[in-house]
Amino acid sequence: MLAAILPVTQFATLGPRGVNKDFITYFGYGSLVNRATRPGGEVALPARLYGWQRVWGHRVLSAQQPADESPRSCCSLTVQKLTELGSEKGENVPFIDGVVVNIPISELATLDQREAGYDRHALACTDFDLPGSCKAADIQVYVSNKAHRGSATEQFPILQSYIDCVLAGYCAVFEPSGMQQFVDSTRGWNGAIENDRSNPKYPRSVSLPHDQLALFDAIVATARQSNQKENR
Repeated sequence: MLAAILPVTQFATLGPRGVNKDFITYFGYGSLVNRATRPGGEVALPARLYGWQRVWGHRVLSAQQPADESPRSCCSLTVQKLTELGSEKGENVPFIDGVVVNIPISELATLDQREAGYDRHALACTDFDLPGSCKAADIQVYVSNKAHRGSATEQFPILQSYIDCVLAGYCAVFEPSGMQQFVDSTRGWNGAIENDRSNPKYPRSVSLPHDQLALFDAIVATARQSNQKENR
């Protein structure tokens, strides 16, 4: 069970499933999985979203970033809906692993600012495998706005510091096998990558040991080679 990875007693319970105007629950599928990128006190639990795919396909525009962040034009993660779910969520249905986080509605504006360029969608809880303590009426998911959609290019590269942050988060929450599943199930690895480790442009970059970075590099290199073969 996904929920067994973290103690469910730490997750704020909203009571019977239904509307609660004081809190919202969102699904993080990229850097938000990494505990170091979220405010202190937040608790995240593993969850799984069915019928969607993660892709390197959101272009970040420097002019639309928060004023306290360094300007950057780059490509980050988004999700795309692949299929309508039936009554069953079987092994053949595509899925995305991530985390659900319950936050006060007063903090939503800050989260929306962080996710500038994304539209926030309320998805049905039936589209997910959720921890038992999650009683939200729906789950908020950020999806790239049409004006921001596009693959990674030299003008909009994937930042290595962002990759490192995301993979470290998945490794911590879902263990190395879950990190590998993240890489295998994400589209767009053949796009341009900018190695900014020596001077990170991602505002929530993390410091990691050399051996972990070497592991990330090997896994991503394999994914890029596979993407190139598929595109021939």
